[in-house]
Amino acid sequence: MFVSSTLGLIALIWYALRQRARQEPRPGKPQKTSKAKRAKAANAAAPEAGPDAGVLPVKTGRSRLISASLLAEAEAANALPDPGHLEPEAAQPEPESPAPDGPAPLTAAARQAVVLRQFFPPNRAPAQALAGRSWLGGTPVLPGAAEWPINLATGKPLHFLCQIDLAEVPPEAGLGLLPEDGALAFFVDLDWGVGDVFRVIHAQGYAGTAWHALDVPPGLAMAYGDEAALVWPWALTPQHGTQILPHWPILPKLIALPESEAPGWPHNAATARAMLDAQGPAEFAPAIDLADFHGADGQGFEPLWYGYPQDWIAVQIIAAALVREADRAQRTVQADPYPGLDEEERAAQIKAVREEAQAWFDHALANPALAAIDPAVRSAFWDWLSTHRALAERVLPDAVEAAIETTLHASPEEAANLPAEVVARVAYRHALARLTPEGVIAPPPARLLAPASGAPSLAATHLLLLELPTNPALGHHFGGGALQFWITPEDLADRRFERVQMMRVAG
Repeated sequence: MFVSSTLGLIALIWYALRQRARQEPRPGKPQKTSKAKRAKAANAAAPEAGPDAGVLPVKTGRSRLISASLLAEAEAANALPDPGHLEPEAAQPEPESPAPDGPAPLTAAARQAVVLRQFFPPNRAPAQALAGRSWLGGTPVLPGAAEWPINLATGKPLHFLCQIDLAEVPPEAGLGLLPEDGALAFFVDLDWGVGDVFRVIHAQGYAGTAWHALDVPPGLAMAYGDEAALVWPWALTPQHGTQILPHWPILPKLIALPESEAPGWPHNAATARAMLDAQGPAEFAPAIDLADFHGADGQGFEPLWYGYPQDWIAVQIIAAALVREADRAQRTVQADPYPGLDEEERAAQIKAVREEAQAWFDHALANPALAAIDPAVRSAFWDWLSTHRALAERVLPDAVEAAIETTLHASPEEAANLPAEVVARVAYRHALARLTPEGVIAPPPARLLAPASGAPSLAATHLLLLELPTNPALGHHFGGGALQFWITPEDLADRRFERVQMMRVAG
């Protein structure tokens, strides 16, 4: 028994030594790790797989010190390849941009014009004009809470020039910058001639926004101040003037302009033809001429139509014209209306005409301007005028023309009583263009977003927002030139109309 116990003990010791030898690494030979152990170690280090091994695990929280934008930037950066494993790319030169011809809006504006086509006669304007809200003169009707602006230096209200209903401007004409809602209204100080104080208002109006008429402020001065007597045909003193410019409905129409190497408004046949097309088909009656007041035998002296003068403002206009003509005859002997009289007789005749014309003027001023005249009074006035034919013939064509236009813009009701053939005699003064035997006559029009008259320095950086040329038929007396309103494309896009600049261009 002792022997078997000893042999079992020896076998046990030998087995233990052999197992220990197997576990110790041999010198110079790397130790191997079984696949099971490697897999077990990898599983222990890796996070647990979700339900779908193809979907990244959802994060369940983030530091409150990291904003969502910063986290997004970090995750985007983590998705990029490790730059250490990439070869650096050679720096590539940036492509050279071709030199542009100029800012796109300025270039586009040189090839177009939004012309302001007048409706004539205004009392017979189509429904489109009556429904629109674009006009020259009159009083503004604007959406929202727009108010009549004032001259901040004097506290006096500015004079209203015009308003443009932006919904009536063709969308493609706005160069992607002009607002498409509401209206633009232009005001300027006309108290002492054309001043430098002005205001451009963008009255925003959306669907359903109410438009309201702005009442004439009580402190509004007479337009053109002390020069009113030189501007308005019915005025002899500034007090006889008007605060409001003639109201005339208009329609903005887009025309394309030909290419031109010269800056400014293109005076060429193609431009004139484009304006004639925008005016539309129309035949214009000839202007009123002195021969229209001669009888059939060429010797008599007759009114243009037997309803003239049609109202008291017509009497006031021709009486004022005769007063001015008499004063002119007193100052000079050139083109003497009384060559057969000696100096004393001539002075007496001129004095008599002036005094009688002044009496008719005062009488007309005491009556409602647009009230109809009794036929007996009308006949008496013409008989008196006939006795002073020498001076009357010098003022009649222009005075009758002014009387017709005044009735047209001041009273649609009275304008309806004027004969159509008489009204047609002044239509040419309100046309964009007209065809004559000599060719197309098309003076530079009132316009938006177009080339300007002259060569103003602002044209290199600004858009012509509006140009209004001198036009006596509309009461626009700007020294024979024009008023221009300028704005940069950036300010137009941002609706910063307080940055508009105004310029006066000499005629």
